Amino acid sequence: MEDELRAIFGRITETYTVPLRLSSRCEAKVYYRVEDLSSEDIEQCSQYISERMVKVCQPALPELLVSLRGNFTGLATMLARELAPPGESLEVVSLEQIESGNGVTNRLKGANVALVNDVITTARSCLEAHTKITLMGASVLCWSCLIDRTFGPGPVPVVAAFTGAPINLLEEIP
Repeated sequence: MEDELRAIFGRITETYTVPLRLSSRCEAKVYYRVEDLSSEDIEQCSQYISERMVKVCQPALPELLVSLRGNFTGLATMLARELAPPGESLEVVSLEQIESGNGVTNRLKGANVALVNDVITTARSCLEAHTKITLMGASVLCWSCLIDRTFGPGPVPVVAAFTGAPINLLEEIP
């Protein structure tokens, strides 16, 4: 399976001599075009990620998935099907729904949650979401993604289909 995943991510990897700005805080010479992943690619990745999530999160398992901003591959929806009993699906909520104060926060109290993002780079958005969701009474079991570019420990394990090339953090100008 790991060779197949390497091949999938090899097809969407672009390498540049001049670093690309990935966000206001980071740049990299390697870019991953997750938008070029087929639904079959994402399904294969979600199967791998869900198997790893079960191993990493035991004895607890996610009851709810929180999709972070900027996701467009549908990974959270596929993971929701993979992690649920056959014929069922876990609930997926977006971080925007949680922040809107529309009653979604009530479902978080006491729930086991996994954060889902297509790519995690600096982990800042995950840390912010993790803190917010924890303060609402949920237990965040892991962060899951297609590509992990954090290269560092966080408050919970990162479960990814692929470990991407390192990024360069940019220093903020005062």
